[in-house]
Amino acid sequence: MNKDLNSVEELMKILTDTNLTNISFEEEGFKVEIKRSNVVAAPVEEVAVEEVAEAVAPAYKEVKSENVGKFYYVDKAGNPMVKVGDRVKKNQEIGYIATIGVKSSVKSTFDGVVKEILLDNGSIADFGKTLIKIEAE
Repeated sequence: MNKDLNSVEELMKILTDTNLTNISFEEEGFKVEIKRSNVVAAPVEEVAVEEVAEAVAPAYKEVKSENVGKFYYVDKAGNPMVKVGDRVKKNQEIGYIATIGVKSSVKSTFDGVVKEILLDNGSIADFGKTLIKIEAE
Protein backbone atom coordinates (compact mmCIF):
# COMPACT_ATOMS: atom_id res chain seq x y z
CA MET A 1 0.00 0.00 0.00
CA ASN A 2 2.89 2.38 0.80
CA LYS A 3 4.33 1.81 -2.69
CA ASP A 4 0.89 2.61 -4.18
CA LEU A 5 0.66 5.85 -2.19
CA ASN A 6 4.16 6.86 -3.31
CA SER A 7 3.16 6.18 -6.92
CA VAL A 8 0.07 8.39 -6.55
CA GLU A 9 2.14 11.17 -4.97
CA GLU A 10 4.68 10.98 -7.82
CA LEU A 11 1.90 11.13 -10.43
CA MET A 12 0.32 14.14 -8.71
CA LYS A 13 3.70 15.90 -8.64
CA ILE A 14 4.15 15.26 -12.38
CA LEU A 15 0.64 16.57 -13.01
CA THR A 16 1.23 19.79 -11.04
CA ASP A 17 4.73 20.37 -12.49
CA THR A 18 3.51 20.12 -16.09
CA ASN A 19 0.63 21.42 -18.19
CA LEU A 20 -1.03 18.00 -18.25
CA THR A 21 -4.69 17.72 -17.28
CA ASN A 22 -4.74 13.98 -16.64
CA ILE A 23 -2.31 11.14 -16.08
CA SER A 24 -2.78 7.42 -15.60
CA PHE A 25 -0.59 4.57 -14.42
CA GLU A 26 -1.16 0.85 -14.39
CA GLU A 27 0.88 -2.10 -13.21
CA GLU A 28 0.02 -5.54 -11.92
CA GLY A 29 -2.81 -5.20 -9.37
CA PHE A 30 -2.70 -1.40 -9.34
CA LYS A 31 -4.32 1.19 -11.59
CA VAL A 32 -4.80 4.92 -11.00
CA GLU A 33 -5.96 7.84 -13.15
CA ILE A 34 -5.69 11.41 -11.92
CA LYS A 35 -7.43 14.35 -13.60
CA ARG A 36 -7.47 18.04 -12.90
CA SER A 37 -9.56 20.82 -14.34
CA ASN A 38 -8.07 23.53 -16.49
CA VAL A 39 -7.62 26.66 -14.44
CA VAL A 40 -7.48 30.00 -16.19
CA ALA A 41 -5.42 32.66 -14.44
CA ALA A 42 -7.37 35.77 -13.52
CA PRO A 43 -5.88 39.19 -14.19
CA VAL A 44 -3.79 40.53 -11.33
CA GLU A 45 -5.23 43.53 -9.55
CA GLU A 46 -3.03 46.03 -7.74
CA VAL A 47 -3.93 46.59 -4.11
CA ALA A 48 -2.73 49.37 -1.85
CA VAL A 49 -0.59 48.33 1.13
CA GLU A 50 -3.20 49.57 3.63
CA GLU A 51 -5.85 47.32 2.08
CA VAL A 52 -3.56 44.29 2.27
CA ALA A 53 -2.90 44.90 5.96
CA GLU A 54 -6.63 45.00 6.63
CA ALA A 55 -7.29 41.92 4.51
CA VAL A 56 -4.89 39.73 6.49
CA ALA A 57 -5.94 41.05 9.90
CA PRO A 58 -8.24 38.10 10.79
CA ALA A 59 -6.11 35.17 11.91
CA TYR A 60 -7.58 32.11 10.28
CA LYS A 61 -6.42 28.65 11.20
CA GLU A 62 -6.04 26.15 8.42
CA VAL A 63 -7.18 22.56 8.19
CA LYS A 64 -4.61 20.83 6.00
CA SER A 65 -4.65 17.55 4.15
CA GLU A 66 -2.83 14.70 5.84
CA ASN A 67 -3.25 12.46 2.78
CA VAL A 68 -3.17 12.53 -0.99
CA GLY A 69 -6.44 11.92 -2.82
CA LYS A 70 -9.81 13.49 -3.57
CA PHE A 71 -11.28 15.77 -0.91
CA TYR A 72 -15.01 15.53 -0.24
CA TYR A 73 -17.10 17.65 2.11
CA VAL A 74 -20.49 16.66 0.66
CA ASP A 75 -21.80 13.18 1.54
CA LYS A 76 -23.23 10.70 -0.97
CA ALA A 77 -26.77 11.99 -0.28
CA GLY A 78 -25.70 15.48 -1.39
CA ASN A 79 -25.69 17.00 2.10
CA PRO A 80 -22.69 19.17 2.98
CA MET A 81 -20.79 17.99 6.05
CA VAL A 82 -19.69 21.60 6.50
CA LYS A 83 -20.31 24.93 4.74
CA VAL A 84 -19.07 28.50 5.05
CA GLY A 85 -20.50 30.09 8.20
CA ASP A 86 -20.90 26.81 10.10
CA ARG A 87 -19.57 26.54 13.64
CA VAL A 88 -17.30 23.51 14.07
CA LYS A 89 -15.97 21.84 17.18
CA LYS A 90 -12.56 20.29 17.74
CA ASN A 91 -12.48 16.71 16.32
CA GLN A 92 -15.70 17.27 14.31
CA GLU A 93 -15.60 15.48 10.96
CA ILE A 94 -15.67 18.13 8.24
CA GLY A 95 -14.92 15.95 5.23
CA TYR A 96 -12.86 13.03 4.02
CA ILE A 97 -10.12 12.21 1.55
CA ALA A 98 -10.56 9.20 -0.69
CA THR A 99 -7.40 7.48 -1.92
CA ILE A 100 -7.67 4.32 -4.00
CA GLY A 101 -11.06 3.53 -2.46
CA VAL A 102 -9.93 4.17 1.13
CA LYS A 103 -11.63 7.04 2.99
CA SER A 104 -9.64 9.02 5.57
CA SER A 105 -11.64 11.33 7.80
CA VAL A 106 -10.73 15.04 7.90
CA LYS A 107 -11.43 16.55 11.31
CA SER A 108 -11.17 20.07 12.64
CA THR A 109 -8.31 20.49 15.09
CA PHE A 110 -9.97 23.43 16.86
CA ASP A 111 -13.29 25.17 17.54
CA GLY A 112 -14.33 27.99 15.22
CA VAL A 113 -16.37 29.24 12.27
CA VAL A 114 -15.74 28.05 8.71
CA LYS A 115 -14.64 31.07 6.67
CA GLU A 116 -13.52 29.48 3.42
CA ILE A 117 -13.51 26.07 1.71
CA LEU A 118 -10.57 26.19 -0.66
CA LEU A 119 -11.25 23.12 -2.81
CA ASP A 120 -14.29 22.08 -4.80
CA ASN A 121 -15.97 18.89 -3.65
CA GLY A 122 -14.09 15.98 -5.28
CA SER A 123 -10.95 18.00 -6.08
CA ILE A 124 -7.48 16.55 -5.64
CA ALA A 125 -5.76 17.34 -2.36
CA ASP A 126 -2.01 17.05 -2.00
CA PHE A 127 -0.38 16.25 1.33
CA GLY A 128 -0.17 19.47 3.38
CA LYS A 129 -2.56 21.42 1.14
CA THR A 130 -4.93 23.79 2.97
CA LEU A 131 -8.50 22.51 2.63
CA ILE A 132 -10.52 24.81 4.86
CA LYS A 133 -9.88 28.08 6.72
CA ILE A 134 -11.51 28.49 10.12
CA GLU A 135 -11.70 31.57 12.29
CA ALA A 136 -10.73 30.17 15.68
CA GLU A 137 -12.78 31.02 18.75
